[in-house]
Amino acid sequence: MTAFDYSRSKATATRLLTRFAQGTITIVVMTPGTGPSYDPGPPVPTPTTLSATVKGVSKQYVDAGLVTGSDLQVTAAVVAGIDPDLADYLMIDGNRRDIVKFMPIPSAGTAAAWVFLVKGDGVAA
Repeated sequence: MTAFDYSRSKATATRLLTRFAQGTITIVVMTPGTGPSYDPGPPVPTPTTLSATVKGVSKQYVDAGLVTGSDLQVTAAVVAGIDPDLADYLMIDGNRRDIVKFMPIPSAGTAAAWVFLVKGDGVAA
């Protein structure tokens, strides 16, 4: 049996998320400081704009106790060279949103899209 080609799904997701992107959504990756290992210094924020959509979180996540009803779900196109982490955060229209959960879709192999669950109580930057 031939393996499914997720690169086509990724291209489709990227095209659609770029076309229907909402607002200004940026992932801010916190890169470790560049000092010596015993004192690397503060992390350096590196912002990258995402093609993404935002909506209220799905009821399934609230029922599972992962988030509250006021939190947000962000679906984004994959950006090469970025491996999101919970130490990173999203900026949505100028408001910082801490990442509660990150889920590549699919969960294994080549990601076609990213889903972030973020806190809904953003703080203006």
